[in-house]
Amino acid sequence: MKYPSLSAWMASTVGIVSLVVISACGGSTDGDVGSGGTGMTAGTVLGTVNGFGSVFVDGQRYDDSRVPTLRENAPGVEVQTEARLGDSVEVEYSTAGVAARLHVNAAVSGEVASVGAPGSFTVLGQSVATNADPTLGPVTQFGGGYSNAASVAAGDAVEVHGVLVKQGSTYTVRATRVQHLAALPPYLKVTGLVSALGNNSFKLAGLQVDASAAMLLPLGGHLADGEMVAVLALPSALSATTGSMPRLAAAQVRIQSLGAKGAQASVSGAISGLNTGMSSFDLGGVHVLYAGATVSPANASLSNGRYVRVSGQVLADGSVQATAITLRDGQNEPEAELKGNVIGFDAVAKTFQVRGVAVDANGATLESCPGGVLAEGLYVEIEGSLTATGVKAKKVHCEDEPSGATVEREGTASAVDMGATSFTLTTSGGTAVAVRWTSTTYFSNVSPATLSGQRVEVQGTLSNGVLIAQKIAVDD
Repeated sequence: MKYPSLSAWMASTVGIVSLVVISACGGSTDGDVGSGGTGMTAGTVLGTVNGFGSVFVDGQRYDDSRVPTLRENAPGVEVQTEARLGDSVEVEYSTAGVAARLHVNAAVSGEVASVGAPGSFTVLGQSVATNADPTLGPVTQFGGGYSNAASVAAGDAVEVHGVLVKQGSTYTVRATRVQHLAALPPYLKVTGLVSALGNNSFKLAGLQVDASAAMLLPLGGHLADGEMVAVLALPSALSATTGSMPRLAAAQVRIQSLGAKGAQASVSGAISGLNTGMSSFDLGGVHVLYAGATVSPANASLSNGRYVRVSGQVLADGSVQATAITLRDGQNEPEAELKGNVIGFDAVAKTFQVRGVAVDANGATLESCPGGVLAEGLYVEIEGSLTATGVKAKKVHCEDEPSGATVEREGTASAVDMGATSFTLTTSGGTAVAVRWTSTTYFSNVSPATLSGQRVEVQGTLSNGVLIAQKIAVDD
């Protein structure tokens, strides 16, 4: 597919402000796939992952067992990945509670240019602030070797997820996850609101973007100041300009949109520009009208800076008419929710993992657990608070594995059959589990060709005694 450059249309009339979904331009195949494919479905959800079982996005649960999780890592190309606690994601659905598409969308990926006050740093001209206060939204998660905000150093390669929070005349990224990378990604990424739109260029906060040779998506789109875009560029395309503002020559500019008039949308973010007289506010670039909307909890008051989940309908101008607003402050809904098997249980420290998330169960209330204690392999439901690197459990409920639930098994792989896409997983207790992978299975640090003899963790659903794998990862 051939894409136009911005220079072909920069003189055109501009469009209206809207936010956020990857627009379709091709179907999917195994491995690398064309970005997009199906267009809008019945609804779109934009928010932060706060748990698994299948996947929780700002307290709402979506079954993701039948779809791959994707990210765009190069212009027009998506690759399979996994969602992590604190990741910013986009869920499209045609059936309520069931994901039709699931995308991971980082706010910025690149090199840390400078570290400022505790918990703040800059990447690609974007100011990033970490958050340890649940009343302001999701507590920042740290991964890839980071343990807290003090771990971040100038020169580090990082991937940052978060929401835009207005600070004066510009926006800061309030981080929901900061992931240390071993090296810069193949393409740098930065998202933000367009300003100072000129001849083949614009600004994203403290970054000057040269879009003269960029692919513009979707086809026929028009840029405008205040519009949300995602920019991809090669690392070599970053340079300094007069006044030390970094300059990035974009390879792709993607205009992001919630979809057509009438689409259902759920968007989370931090309130700014609250106008109680007009019953409106801004949510990281989305204009929200909330007259008549139900606010939860009932006694909650809206204020700038507070993190909310807004559900409603997309209007013709790209704004959202809210029907429900939920304050996410760690007080009225669980900060984090997990459903799955206990893995790597430490009986002394009372720590373990569920769905790859570190859990500290010290002081947690146990419900229906055999003998009133936790043990390896138990299926649990957890509600708790977010720490910098996982979840502090407040309540752990034990139960039998529900039919169709995502479960986890660990053991050694053998009898790998590439034709049948299957293998045998032998657990430490000697139990043999039949496993089958599909075209949507995510392999982490292992491949079908290297499975044999590896100790792996498998997440998936049981069907007639066979574990249909959603994820296969080397057990570290």
